[in-house]
Amino acid sequence: MHIDPAMVMAILMIGGIGVIGIVQTIKTWLKLSGGLALVLTLVVSFGATALVLSQAHAFTWLAFVLYGLIVFGEASGLYKVIKA
Repeated sequence: MHIDPAMVMAILMIGGIGVIGIVQTIKTWLKLSGGLALVLTLVVSFGATALVLSQAHAFTWLAFVLYGLIVFGEASGLYKVIKA
């Protein structure tokens, strides 16, 4: 399966403020840190991935898992996939 960097960017930028902005806002509101913050990032990343893939009519379970993990890595700062 080919990973499209444009699709990753589309998922990361969902809702205008992006996955990272959504996660940071919720973390601040709920005062989350550590493992709970990672769980939140995971949930938001996979939710955004499902939404964008569904809207693009590109949803498959393989795409969902692969893109979800890539978006999670980017949003959490654990892994830098997209080069600036």
